[in-house]
Amino acid sequence: MRVLASAPAKVILFGEHSVVYGKPAIAAAIDLRTFVEAELRDDGRIRIEAHDIKVPGLTVSFSESEIYFETDYGKAAEVLSYVREAINLVLEEAGKKTGVKVSITSQIPVGAGLGSSAAVAIATIGAVAKLLGLELTREEIAKLGHKVELLVQGASSGIDPTVSAIGGFIYYEKGRFENLPFMELPIVVGYTGSSGPTKELVAMVRRRYEDMPELMVPIIEAMGKLVEKARDLITAELDEEEKLRKLGELMNINHGLLDALGVSTKKLSELVYAARTAGALGAKITGAGGGGCMYALAPGKQSEVATAITIAGGTPMVTQISREGLRVEATMP
Repeated sequence: MRVLASAPAKVILFGEHSVVYGKPAIAAAIDLRTFVEAELRDDGRIRIEAHDIKVPGLTVSFSESEIYFETDYGKAAEVLSYVREAINLVLEEAGKKTGVKVSITSQIPVGAGLGSSAAVAIATIGAVAKLLGLELTREEIAKLGHKVELLVQGASSGIDPTVSAIGGFIYYEKGRFENLPFMELPIVVGYTGSSGPTKELVAMVRRRYEDMPELMVPIIEAMGKLVEKARDLITAELDEEEKLRKLGELMNINHGLLDALGVSTKKLSELVYAARTAGALGAKITGAGGGGCMYALAPGKQSEVATAITIAGGTPMVTQISREGLRVEATMP
């Protein structure tokens, strides 16, 4: 039997960095997916095939017994370690020892801050669990995904695997997760082509916070209040157009606050302003900054905004919020 499962990428809509200081954040699944096909093997071995791991400038090719990495070996090797841990955890959960072969294809760039590692872990857990006849809830799969991140990274808030497993909008505060009502958000993600050093950026913000609390505390407080306002907007019974306009305004304010923290870059800001000039209601960094991605809210203007991002030197991904998280796509004999 073979099982094909998929899991979505994510964006942090509001609250990156301030979440480190106990403030809330809102994240959402987006319609870029990682697909994992799993089947059992008789020889007890685990085999991982990656047909398309989207790492900028990386080619991965496989032969029967070897993996060939050209250029950025590190990022691809990291992806494979998430898959390996995910398989081991499911086998442990099922109390079985068996060989498994998984094949991965992905629409999500690695290292772009869109949760590619969590998506590959969640899709692997979903596919292998189904293959072994293990009935797990989305919440249980999210917890296993969090465990995978802890094993590989050593630290994780659990936001990425939770969003990837459950889908839609997730409100996070101090380890608690809450689903928010679903709404359509036509967005364009703009990728700078480089990844930001998350740990270094978090440490830099921490230094500034400790050196200049009188300036930094009000910024962090404002970010926390902004997330609450965004949550109220998403849950409010408002005219759709009005809601989108106000969310766009909050995105622009949030970007300004992130810029004040020092985590934006020239390239990120160029993509943000190009998107706004092309008609986006709002645009901001998503994730740690220093590279990675921004996203723009662009109802009726997605193609114009995508073109503007391309002209500004970014890679656009036209997408929307994904209502579904983990999905079993097919079960084949």
